[in-house]
Amino acid sequence: MSRFLTYWSLSFAIFVIWIFSIAVALADVKDELIDKVNKQWVARGKARLRPTNPLAGQSVAETLPGSARTEAQEWVFGEVSRIAASLRLPVKIVVLQDSMDHFLVHFAQGPRLVTYRVDKAWVADARGGKTEQLERIRRAVEQYLRAEFLGEKPPAAAAPRATAPPAAKPPDGGPGAPSGVPAAGASQTAPGAGTSAPSDAGPPAEVSREEKIAAAKAKAEAMKAQRESGNPPDGSRASPSGGGPAPD
Repeated sequence: MSRFLTYWSLSFAIFVIWIFSIAVALADVKDELIDKVNKQWVARGKARLRPTNPLAGQSVAETLPGSARTEAQEWVFGEVSRIAASLRLPVKIVVLQDSMDHFLVHFAQGPRLVTYRVDKAWVADARGGKTEQLERIRRAVEQYLRAEFLGEKPPAAAAPRATAPPAAKPPDGGPGAPSGVPAAGASQTAPGAGTSAPSDAGPPAEVSREEKIAAAKAKAEAMKAQRESGNPPDGSRASPSGGGPAPD
């Protein structure tokens, strides 16, 4: 009998522990369910208070307004539309103006949107009758559309031609020296005139410094040649004894 009571008491204790474990697990599940339900109620309440987005599911290009255009915007729209038609581009064109009144031309192709800005001064001159400004606008827009939708690269600008460096000036007394300037080391005495002195006339005012130096060297060589030949230069006279030139 004691063994029977001992067996059933142990079984009852195990059963009580099992029931308690189930109750704890159910309490955890209950808390999770309550927390989940509360979150759902909060999300539903916020969804009711949040305004619906009328543009949900649309791309940026699809949200462009189709409002009425001004006279200037209509002119820009007509010029740009003709360019897009000549290139056979299936694009939607919308012309707007920014805060500085410059024209913003939007080109939409499906979800893709590209924008080109046209200067208001260009448009004013073109509408005023300046054909060069009109051609400038057409050329710029066409080049932009070709680059964005057709993948064509814009033509590269021509590089400026390099100027040839100035020719080097020949050395003094060499080939190519200016006419009228004697070469260094050349004698100034004329043939048959042993006592003639070199000309004292200085170089003209426009002669360069190198030419002046060359003329001075030539004059010094001529005077040296006269001394070696025994002919004194002008302003000196020979001594009676035949020696060197006597002082004045």
